[in-house]
Amino acid sequence: MEGSQYIAMTGMLAAARSLDVTSNNLANTNSTAFKAERAAYRAVPFFYQGLPNRVDTVAQKNGVNWQEGPIQQTGRSLDVAINGPGFFVVQDAGGAQAYSRAGNLDVTSQGMLVNSNGQAVLSTGHAPIYVPPNAQVSIAPDGAVSVIPNTPNAQAATVGQILVVNPNLQSLQLAGNGTFAPANGTTINLKNSIAANLVPGALEGSNVNPVSSMVHMINDSRLFQWETQAEQMIAADQKDAGSIPTNL
Repeated sequence: MEGSQYIAMTGMLAAARSLDVTSNNLANTNSTAFKAERAAYRAVPFFYQGLPNRVDTVAQKNGVNWQEGPIQQTGRSLDVAINGPGFFVVQDAGGAQAYSRAGNLDVTSQGMLVNSNGQAVLSTGHAPIYVPPNAQVSIAPDGAVSVIPNTPNAQAATVGQILVVNPNLQSLQLAGNGTFAPANGTTINLKNSIAANLVPGALEGSNVNPVSSMVHMINDSRLFQWETQAEQMIAADQKDAGSIPTNL
């Protein structure tokens, strides 16, 4: 493939990937605590027979907009938003841990406090939090989880305190379903806990700006169209050049 055609092709791929990322942002405009992404690329020379004869567009790790989303009151006792920096630490059934800011919590039939993905929300004791069946649950601004069992003359009791940590944002990578994990396979350091500053009965909204995302989508669509037209023109020119007689 000729150098100019190769450059156009890599540009098409980059524009298509940017469209995917922007479309995902728009689809998560109303997702709890969603952080907008932006596709990132780097232009590098491509060497052939020791000489740089074209440029390659290399995809980099997606950038993340860490700005906090707006806090919206819901009045639900199991909803909680983090006001300021920090993440909840969640754990799946296999023991894999991740970070999340989504506080739309629930209680399983076994009494475990989980997030919307079914992952356990860890306590400051680094273990899942359990509540009695049919108990009234409340979460305090410091993360303390209190319950009132559904029994006569029951008294409120604290069953755990939600762990909030503050990792280095530059060391995080997307882990799916609104969660993040340390890059390069490192383990989560549960000792980096901070004082929880929670807003009970509320959720953090998505930080996606719909208007800005639509502008990005239009620009990416135009770029993809231009790169496609360029690749077609280059291919047509090469075809015409190949039909010129060599004995003239």
